[in-house]
Amino acid sequence: MEENKNLHFKTNIQLKSIIGKDLINDDNIAILELVKNSFDADAKKVEVQYFNLKNNDDKKVLSFSDLTSRLIIKDTGVGMNLDDIQNKWLNIAYSEKKTNNRQHNRMMAGAKGVGRFSCDRLGEYLNLYTKKKNTNHYLLLKIDWKKFEIDDNTAEIQSIELELETLSKEDLILRNIEAFEHGVLLEIIKLRSNWVYEIKDSKGTYWNTDKLTELKKYLEKLINPNQAFENNDFGIYLDAPEFIVENIAKDSSDKFIGKVENTIFDKLDFKATSIESRIIDNGTVIYTELKDKGQTVFWIKEKNVFFPEIKDIKVILYYLNPYTKAFFTKQMGIRSVDYGSIYVFLNGFRVPPYGESGDDWLNLEQRKSQGYNRFLSQRELVGRIEILDHENAFKVISSREGIVKNESYKKLTETKAGYFFKIFRRLEKYVVDGLDWDSIPEEDRNKISEIEKKIISGETNEDDLKYREDDVTKKRRVYESIHSIIAAKADSVIELYINENLILDKINEERLNAEREFEQLISDFENKKIDGDILNRILQRKATTNKDLEKQINDLSRYNTSDATTKAIAELQSYKEIIESQTSIIEDLKRQLENIKLQKEEAEKTADSYKEKVTKAERDLSIEKEKNLYLLATRRTLSPDADGLIHTIKINNIDIRDGIENIIDDLTENDFEIQDLIKRLGFLKISAERSLKMAEFVTRADLKEDIETKEVDIVKYIDEYIELYGDTFSDKLKFNFVTNGAHLIKNLSVLNMSIIIDNLLSNSVKWGANIIKLEFEKINNRQMVLYISDNGKGLSDKFEPDPKRIFELSVRDIPPTGLSGSGIGLYYTKNLLNEMGSEIEFIGNNISLSGATFKITFNSL
Repeated sequence: MEENKNLHFKTNIQLKSIIGKDLINDDNIAILELVKNSFDADAKKVEVQYFNLKNNDDKKVLSFSDLTSRLIIKDTGVGMNLDDIQNKWLNIAYSEKKTNNRQHNRMMAGAKGVGRFSCDRLGEYLNLYTKKKNTNHYLLLKIDWKKFEIDDNTAEIQSIELELETLSKEDLILRNIEAFEHGVLLEIIKLRSNWVYEIKDSKGTYWNTDKLTELKKYLEKLINPNQAFENNDFGIYLDAPEFIVENIAKDSSDKFIGKVENTIFDKLDFKATSIESRIIDNGTVIYTELKDKGQTVFWIKEKNVFFPEIKDIKVILYYLNPYTKAFFTKQMGIRSVDYGSIYVFLNGFRVPPYGESGDDWLNLEQRKSQGYNRFLSQRELVGRIEILDHENAFKVISSREGIVKNESYKKLTETKAGYFFKIFRRLEKYVVDGLDWDSIPEEDRNKISEIEKKIISGETNEDDLKYREDDVTKKRRVYESIHSIIAAKADSVIELYINENLILDKINEERLNAEREFEQLISDFENKKIDGDILNRILQRKATTNKDLEKQINDLSRYNTSDATTKAIAELQSYKEIIESQTSIIEDLKRQLENIKLQKEEAEKTADSYKEKVTKAERDLSIEKEKNLYLLATRRTLSPDADGLIHTIKINNIDIRDGIENIIDDLTENDFEIQDLIKRLGFLKISAERSLKMAEFVTRADLKEDIETKEVDIVKYIDEYIELYGDTFSDKLKFNFVTNGAHLIKNLSVLNMSIIIDNLLSNSVKWGANIIKLEFEKINNRQMVLYISDNGKGLSDKFEPDPKRIFELSVRDIPPTGLSGSGIGLYYTKNLLNEMGSEIEFIGNNISLSGATFKITFNSL
């Protein structure tokens, strides 16, 4: 019986081809792999240069000469020493990323260590020059790949000896290689592919350089500087000195000499519909933002249910309607369908073939066929998925075409429960349910080719575009479907923002319509054009509206919302309160209508009684109408004290205006005395300063703390105030001041006291008075009464027999002078007196003078 033996694998010499030119079957991929190696070596710059492509001796010599075709890939990385070459570069399948996926403050891009065999794919010979920083010599590794291609099944790859030389800077120059401080220079000689073609036809002889153009575009699509190239510190440059003339002749989008830049998403400056989602806070939170034509529709922060498999990932998607497809073509020089769709970038470099034209790796086309009008296809999208893989969770297939379909990949791409489709469906729902595909007018559908040409040529810009629906209609539908678009569970949402204008525009539109309808309702009711059935139908509509608003508020209130959205929800609640207030008033009108009907039936028995009751009911209804319309039309944005001050400022400024007009009239007619003029101008200055002082307070939340209070002799203060008022406007009012020895000291706001006096005097002027009597009467040591009477027209019989109503907010009558009344003055006069522990009441007409008489009772406490 034989003894057990330990065996081991042998590395056949054919391994070079298996993991080299046979595995990496595309020239562009091979170059990309070498660029990745430079990136991993902390290079700031990589130059890809072609030489001897036009005229070379490739077919004339067995090995190579100075005229043989060459590809040089030179970087400014850290370079290699002997140990690096022997134990890393020549160590097949060695990968730095397997032990450290981040170095030099960069995520590692290369993997599996097969990239070095890209050199075999590209050419028959390789000269590798390298230098470490702070060393005085260069190392040169020479490889003849043909030595590995012998037909010998017993030969092992390590049996082939490779030549290594140490060179000085002078040696480098003698070999026509430009000296460099540090890095790696790969000189690939006798290229296996034809990168250019000479063409001869009737027009002459010229060179086809399309493959160089394709390489440039390929590399542009394969790098993502926004993702991994921090501070834009990595650049790739292509050069082919023999073809400068050919490069100049090409369109800008086809030029192949110069820096390789991926500016696709930077160039998308037309107003497309887009969604961007990224995972933040160490992988625990997903932040998603949807934008339409530059405006944020919503953003949401929610718990990352895909953690820990899905961490540092970003998804950016653009929906392209027929118009934006044309703008894409204009800016990129290529149709979106030819450019590709949704790419995957891993650590800054794209993973092919994902996103290439015709590659339906997410099965979007198949999904589209199941519901043409419900789903987006890849032909309507451009975008990218960016992955920064800190833990090697996403593994690139050795052929460099795709990612291993492991658990991380599945959580990213699963149709029903993957991260990508969670984000994609929100964009899809917005386009389909919200925008209704942002479709163009029916009459322009057969002109789309013509419109595209005009967009590409620059004849048509975004402002010229027409859509089947206007923005208002689309916004209304977006608002109605916003919750289905967001499709988030309340317990998973950390914070939600919905564009406040989306909410406010809808509210303002509905509120305006509701207020117009309500005003018309009141008018029709007053004119006896409405019956109980109509009111019942209106009440049913109000109930439906109220129920819908309650649902909207409840839906939004389930989430923790941003400040702006919270304020918009508050407006939604305010609008709901208006609807409820209108409903209450309409119900009251309905009751009044029923009461009038009952009164009419009762009054039919007694004609006189009927007439009296109907007249009173209609008079009360008129007052209620004015009050209700005022209250509904006024939006309370200031404090109640501020409203009173605004009213007083108006009165004060009207007096200032009138005083100035009087002075101008006197000056025009030369009817003035200089002392009188100075005195009158001085009062106008005091009045203006008083208005300015009140204006400082008017928008504050609580004016009570701002208005100074102090001990005041009420009789003396009013006497001095009236004296100033009367002397200045003696042409308007004459005062009869009767103190009767009354006296009362009270702690009050002198500003509020002046507001009270102004309001009462202003009312007297409006009602045609030119004489005002102020008579004081002492009740006891703590109480005093002031009677203010005028010789105006007095209170109209509209308020009989209930004159207390004149102190209600917005209740007003039309003065005989034609001057406007606001329904505010007496209301705030009463409020201010109540606040200082005093009362005001109307005691009648023709009491002391021919007009109205008011009684103010001051209490010292």
